[in-house]
Amino acid sequence: MKTHIIKYSFILVAAMLIVSCKKVGGDLNVNPNQPSTLSTGLAFTSAIQFIGGGGGGATTDINSAAGELYSQYLSETFYTNESRFQLRQYDYQPYYTGPLQDLQYVIDFNTNPDTKDKVTTISYGSNNNQIAAARILKAFIFLTITDRWGDIPYSQALQGSKNLNPALDPQKDVYTSLFKELTEAQAQFDDGAPLSSDILFSGDNTKWKHWANSLRAIMALRLSKVDPTTGRSEFQKAITDGVMTSNEDNATYKYLLELNNENPYFNNYRSRYDYAISATLTDFLESYNDPRLPLYAAPTSAGTYVGLVYGTTGDDLNGVNIGDRDNPGNISQIGTAYSSQNSSTIWTSYAQVLFTQAEAAHLGWIPGGDAAAATFYTQGITAALQRNGIAMGAITTYLAQPQVVFNAANAVEQINTQKWLAGYMNNGWESWAEYRRTGFPHLVDPVPTGLTPDKKIPRRQQYPQTEIDLNKANYNAVIARQGPDLQTTHVWWDK
Repeated sequence: MKTHIIKYSFILVAAMLIVSCKKVGGDLNVNPNQPSTLSTGLAFTSAIQFIGGGGGGATTDINSAAGELYSQYLSETFYTNESRFQLRQYDYQPYYTGPLQDLQYVIDFNTNPDTKDKVTTISYGSNNNQIAAARILKAFIFLTITDRWGDIPYSQALQGSKNLNPALDPQKDVYTSLFKELTEAQAQFDDGAPLSSDILFSGDNTKWKHWANSLRAIMALRLSKVDPTTGRSEFQKAITDGVMTSNEDNATYKYLLELNNENPYFNNYRSRYDYAISATLTDFLESYNDPRLPLYAAPTSAGTYVGLVYGTTGDDLNGVNIGDRDNPGNISQIGTAYSSQNSSTIWTSYAQVLFTQAEAAHLGWIPGGDAAAATFYTQGITAALQRNGIAMGAITTYLAQPQVVFNAANAVEQINTQKWLAGYMNNGWESWAEYRRTGFPHLVDPVPTGLTPDKKIPRRQQYPQTEIDLNKANYNAVIARQGPDLQTTHVWWDK
């Protein structure tokens, strides 16, 4: 078992240390196998790839099946324990030992006077640009962690041997720190060399700023019930600083036509076929005459689109046939637009930000009231459909349907249902968080076959066993403050 020092430390690999020896021909002190520059670019790219699925595994990828299952975009076909909530303890250790460690490495070596000049030698980007992007990506990861578990190691994490048993910070304090971190980071970019190892935004500082501010707006709306005063203030500041303005700003992780960086559902469909599109989703799509249905779902052998009832298990799975890539069955697989080897995923979308602004306008947080809310709502639907290649004529027809036309009396449900529809197969953790905050859309909850006492969709995930075994005092302290370490315990903002 790994010790706590490994769990929360960033480790400087010998191959990444500066060579202090002279570069003189024949100098016996020169190690020819050791690089003379610091690979902050490699560390930064590694962090992005990790959370995209290049090392995090099923529980830490942003595109994780657990997030999609909790949000009921997918149903499990054979091994149904996760969709019925039997898996309770999830491990956040890989976040700390993987991307957070890498990003702290980038920040430290771009800050240290002894190394800051050397990390730009091979054009990884200016010091400020590297630090700013690393801070934003760190904040995004910490936001994902705290929204899944609640109180988490934050202020005392990543300190190495200085603190082997970090305390778990209250989620309220984590949110306060992340607002500050994102605000400062988006203002830190300069006109120096752009990032050269940026596989997320290709070194575009403006897109990084828009993403940081969009995350601030999303976080602010998360406080709509627990602390609306702070939420309103932070939301307005984020909008002033500038959020996403088009689908070109989407935080898109691009999978490739290669085994080491491919869409995880393409990999699953090589042989296992663990996931089908859920009947929850197909029912919504059909009720809205939604043109995304043939994109979200693959046709069955009969040429129809059939979702699998969420939580189906036991004898009810008899006769369920998802087929394979070449021979479809009687239940729809994930559509090829979302399950091909190089199908991209979106961590934060322009459409999501528009829906966030729609709800904020409805709440009176920004000017315009429900008239502005209707505009943002319509723009959000349009952006989501356009991102899926839907023609403008079909979009106009969709928007004209009575069940789609904005209704102020039903605004929160409409906005969040459309936000959920737009979030399919992207960042399921985000959709799960918004469901907990608003109760929309109407999912199957409780799940009749659920394996927890209340059979309801979890409100959080339980801490990893390593916290109980290696950090007992701090674990006990957080349980006393936050509540029992159970899936039914609500996180701070979930009121």
